[in-house]
Amino acid sequence: MSTAVKLPFFIAARYFRAGKSPLVSLIGRVAVLSIAVSTAAMVLILSVMNGMNRFVADRFWGVDSELRIEAAAGKFFEAGEWLETVWRTEGVKAASGVLQDQALLAYDGQNCMVKLKGVDTGFTEVSDIAAQIYSGRYNLDYDESAALVLMGGGVFAQMQIPPSHAEACSLYAVDARLLDSPFAMAQSVSSFAVYPSGLFSSIPEYDNQYLFCSLGFARSVFNADGKLSAIEVRVDPAVGEKKTKENLKRVLDAGFLVKDRMEQQQTMFKSMKAEKLIVVAVFAFVMLIATFTMVANQMLLMYEKRRDIAILAGMGMRRRHLRQVFFGNGLLVTWWGTLSGLVLGSLLAFGQQYFGWVKLGGGSGNYITDAYPVYWQGADVLLVWSVGMAIGMLSSALPLGQVEAFAQAPTGKE
Repeated sequence: MSTAVKLPFFIAARYFRAGKSPLVSLIGRVAVLSIAVSTAAMVLILSVMNGMNRFVADRFWGVDSELRIEAAAGKFFEAGEWLETVWRTEGVKAASGVLQDQALLAYDGQNCMVKLKGVDTGFTEVSDIAAQIYSGRYNLDYDESAALVLMGGGVFAQMQIPPSHAEACSLYAVDARLLDSPFAMAQSVSSFAVYPSGLFSSIPEYDNQYLFCSLGFARSVFNADGKLSAIEVRVDPAVGEKKTKENLKRVLDAGFLVKDRMEQQQTMFKSMKAEKLIVVAVFAFVMLIATFTMVANQMLLMYEKRRDIAILAGMGMRRRHLRQVFFGNGLLVTWWGTLSGLVLGSLLAFGQQYFGWVKLGGGSGNYITDAYPVYWQGADVLLVWSVGMAIGMLSSALPLGQVEAFAQAPTGKE
């Protein structure tokens, strides 16, 4: 680096460390503090959002399988040999056929539209639904007219079923094939008795809608013998999800879609990403406001050092090098404030993540989680660093046009 380049940054470092009046020094410290606080807040808020998103995703993934195979068109498809084909695919550790559709649940004057999901005996191998049960047990036995079902806690509360689970609910389903005939409308509706064998709780989207039953019973309800709505898969960790997904796409024809967990809940995860982008934009604006203090600090510093500017200009320093002096000072203020904020925000995030300082309900245990979920990510730190430095560079450059005026000022006392 040449002397002409080193000198401006050397002077900027001197101005940053010392050589200023108490007022300018105070404003400089306030500028560093404002940038640090806004940066720390941004890191902490993003970590809280990560924690909440991760918490919600974990609750979804307690029910959702790692991969889900669906028909590209239509609700159901013929099971045929597809389930066996999936089982033989490299990377598939377990597979389960499911049949899902809408039904109406009724009990003692209460009605609720539910999603009835019929599952085979291998479903517990691809889903962790059994771990979500908080009352009763996982039992899906059935006969021709009645069945035991695993019921979402929200559905159970809405239907006001007695705590003993002993009374039957009525389940109504429509055979869509008979709806075309107006004379067969009454015959298109079938009624079945269902008894809750257990209650599960994951997230409202499942708690308030889902009933799990045996695959055979679901086929009777929807008059869909030999059909499936999806095949759910657990992946062999030794092969990996990405490779297994590629293998399944290769062995299945174009009439099927293979979805991972993110794609199964695509709307939710897209909304989470949009929320995060909005938060970043809002805090970037907050940081921009915080850097206004730095603009004031730059202006006061240039005014205080106007004699130095004129002397340096008289000694032959170029205008761009004079601007580099104060731009470098602004970068140092931004760098120090942003770095301090990143460290502070990361320490607070790590503390909450590992020690749970802030409790929900005072740690009473009445909530699903005792402490606010927080998850620190290095990518967020890089994002905040980039945003902070970009805004700092912009703010440092704004007042540099005043250097020209001070460079022409007389060097004597005013």
